[in-house]
Amino acid sequence: MKKTLVFLFILCLISSCSESDSQEAQIYDAPIVRSYVTYISQNSVTLNGFIDHSNRAFLESDTFKVSFIFRIGDENDSSNDQIIELDGDVDYYTGTYKFKHIVDALVPNTTYYYTAFTKNGSSEDDDWESFTTSAIPCAHTQNNTYNVSGTSYSANVEVSSPNCCDNGNVRFRFGNWPNIYEIDFNELDNGYPKTGQYFGIDYMFDISYIERELTKSNNEVLIGSKSTPETELFVENDGITITLIFCDTVLRNGDVLNGKVSALIP
Repeated sequence: MKKTLVFLFILCLISSCSESDSQEAQIYDAPIVRSYVTYISQNSVTLNGFIDHSNRAFLESDTFKVSFIFRIGDENDSSNDQIIELDGDVDYYTGTYKFKHIVDALVPNTTYYYTAFTKNGSSEDDDWESFTTSAIPCAHTQNNTYNVSGTSYSANVEVSSPNCCDNGNVRFRFGNWPNIYEIDFNELDNGYPKTGQYFGIDYMFDISYIERELTKSNNEVLIGSKSTPETELFVENDGITITLIFCDTVLRNGDVLNGKVSALIP
């Protein structure tokens, strides 16, 4: 009996020491994380997490874990949560850190909820956001033909780089004066827009510090001074040709674009 008690006492000591060591191992709180998405299509999305430690120094070694929580259905119902754990520990260091995960098999035109998640010991941080998958575009039978508020035109599309940094990295230009359309996208690695639904912005892409990277490939489109957040269009990219599809695309001046235009990927 005494041997049993001694053994249990030793186990308790070991357990207590282990818990104490574990608590001591957590030097820093879980990093503050920001959630955002890229490459939204009808059936998939890339979830992203971003940590900014560019103005912070770490004098001791410590690590944290990162993951995502993906929620289907009601934003307040956690019963459908999918926990997406990413392997490995991340060191605390001065700088920025990004992590991502692709989610497939989604339903078109459906809203989902998600958060990037950081954890170190008992400390946690999240940043819940939502996104809506791309709708299915309208069907136009003729290519390189567009309609402006009831008047039809043929199009010859030119692909180029915008003149300045606040206009993205690739431009599709077509039309004749006074109806000239310069449609700019802002993509990662100077790439081309992928298949999906794109939403207009006002006047320029955000090029301020961190935002200039986080706003790339997030389904934004700039049509010069003509687009607003209510402006929408669709892109189809098959790896050879990029097609822009306009389905009652409303511009700032009230003009409505319909039709589709295509260009070979340079």
